[in-house]
Amino acid sequence: MILLTGASGFIGSHLLSFIKNIDNKEVLALTSKPIDGVRFLLHNDYSFDRFFLTREGVSEIIETIIHVGAFTPKNRNEANVIDKCNRNIYNLEKLLNLELPNLKKIIFLSTLDVYGDADIIDENTQLDPSTLYGYSKLYGEQMVTTFAEVNGIDCQILRIGHVYGPGEDKYEKIIPVTIRKLIANQPVEIWGDGSELRAFIYIDDVVKAIVNSLSMNKKVGPINVVSDYSISVRDLIQNIIEISGQETSIKYVNRNKIAKSLRFDNGKLKKYLLSEQISLKMGLNAEWNYMKKIS
Repeated sequence: MILLTGASGFIGSHLLSFIKNIDNKEVLALTSKPIDGVRFLLHNDYSFDRFFLTREGVSEIIETIIHVGAFTPKNRNEANVIDKCNRNIYNLEKLLNLELPNLKKIIFLSTLDVYGDADIIDENTQLDPSTLYGYSKLYGEQMVTTFAEVNGIDCQILRIGHVYGPGEDKYEKIIPVTIRKLIANQPVEIWGDGSELRAFIYIDDVVKAIVNSLSMNKKVGPINVVSDYSISVRDLIQNIIEISGQETSIKYVNRNKIAKSLRFDNGKLKKYLLSEQISLKMGLNAEWNYMKKIS
């Protein structure tokens, strides 16, 4: 059985929907809120002791943990809030302390925020987080890796890139923010001159990479779950405007902002977990239709 944390969040909810439809996979959601149609256990901010699952009668049947649950900043300001970032370390410690005698594998979702600056980022790029959030996830990687080595089990670190798609609407990120403004018939904003490059990976592709890592037995180290297709912010917004079929004005804010582009080499992802990805145009269409429907 798979123990899945963060099952009610953006990535976790999509992952749960996918896994529960796989015939030979059983999943137990460790969640802070009830979830219809699946087996779940409620917790209050990870305030349980190590025998929590033993008392629930499930400790011996759990063989895999997929740890998705974490504090993820909804904007840049939140990335350095000490109390929130500390929760990532505390909650992981509580999870690793659970009595799970037959645990065989841990899949830990980390972030690209563990890296420093580079022209093109890959798994060999220097680790140099610029935020407390990045440090909390890097420390989490080290906790999981050490725990796996000490206990003789497998682990896989997945460093997740900028994920987009239906369900992203709660975040103050460029795609949902732009779509909300278009739906409200408001001018679209671009910070800087729009030349910054960004790379986006669709939620379904992230889910497939996580699921494929369940059956991967090779020890290959961390894998960046990213797209190698980069697009300028200006072109991204133009694409969203075209998909909307609306006419709007673009407001440039702080044009003198120094552009910082992000480009990635995802060769390792393609080799081990995900050979093909959904095109950006298809993904943007899906997110536009979703947000239009719920607006």
